[in-house]
Amino acid sequence: MKRNLKQIMDNTPNAKYKVVEVTKEYYKLENGDIFEHTFDIDDDITVEEFQAMLDNARKIMENIIDE
Repeated sequence: MKRNLKQIMDNTPNAKYKVVEVTKEYYKLENGDIFEHTFDIDDDITVEEFQAMLDNARKIMENIIDE
């Protein structure tokens, strides 16, 4: 599992995932990719707040991989 995740992260080391839209059902990235949420979010979350959550999740994954 760690190896597969590490390979994915290694293939996108400097990728920036800029959020441009957030709804209760999904979020949309600058490149047009749309992802459904896998958890409930507040109706009034801003793009900036969601971007911070996404960036933090990436940092956590990177830290786990580097262990």
